Amino acid sequence: MAVPCRHLFLLSMLKIDVVCPLYRADDEIDAVLGGLVAQKNIILNKVVFPITDAGDDLSVIIQKIEKAGFVHFLVPLADFSHSLTRQTAIFDYCESDAVVMISQDVRFANDDALFELASAIDGSCVYAYGRQICSKKTIERYIRGKNYGAKSFTVSSDDVEKMQLSAFFASDAFSAYHRPTFLKLGGYDSIHMMMNEDMYYAKKVIDCGYRKAYVATAVVEHAHQYTLRQLYDRYRLTGIWFSQHPQFDRYKTTDSGMRLATHVFKKALRDLNLRVLLRFLPDMSARYLGMKKGKKEKR
Repeated sequence: MAVPCRHLFLLSMLKIDVVCPLYRADDEIDAVLGGLVAQKNIILNKVVFPITDAGDDLSVIIQKIEKAGFVHFLVPLADFSHSLTRQTAIFDYCESDAVVMISQDVRFANDDALFELASAIDGSCVYAYGRQICSKKTIERYIRGKNYGAKSFTVSSDDVEKMQLSAFFASDAFSAYHRPTFLKLGGYDSIHMMMNEDMYYAKKVIDCGYRKAYVATAVVEHAHQYTLRQLYDRYRLTGIWFSQHPQFDRYKTTDSGMRLATHVFKKALRDLNLRVLLRFLPDMSARYLGMKKGKKEKR
């Protein structure tokens, strides 16, 4: 019996789940929902929004999520965790083999970004992250240009010696997980982390013999605008995280940091980007000093 054309079309599409944590997302929820439903070549099986309950009136956001046919669960502010909240979403709410993580402030740069990213996931490549770009003429633009190049690649345990710490680089702002493997490996091991849960998991899957992928054809716009104080605090917390996870100590970081700083300066100088050139030294100093301070704090 012939298969109806509609069924053939559905069979050619990729079924995925999406997890997007929300925090005070009143000004962003419309863009998030609109971006998701505009994506092509995918079936959104379940879209899960863990919402941090900070005492705000969440009724409008919840109404929009439910109207779109998506689901949510509330997380008290004191209980929010970048690792545990995502782990709960994948363990208890998701169903598909491929689960895509996005943050509320990313915007899809192409209409097949979800398909491109999720397509990288299979039984051996169990974790992937996409390309992040920044259109604003800030330091973030040059940093993302360096960290998220135009060429896709995969990383296995064979690449760690050469790549050092960068072998475990990833970003849950736009990533994809093979859910069966995530369940098998115990997710983030139920460890509370407020950052770098993506790096923690990337190391875990590579150590277990799986591959991680960077998918340059899956593109999102994503950038932050931190004050120097916020930047220092963020890197101090990152330093504290590394002090709490000494399994990363054996990998080199200094050379890659210097290369990144050099890359940013050269690109800004080439573009005669005065704004970035004036910001360069205090910005890089805030990152370096914050990281150094954090790593010295008690584990």
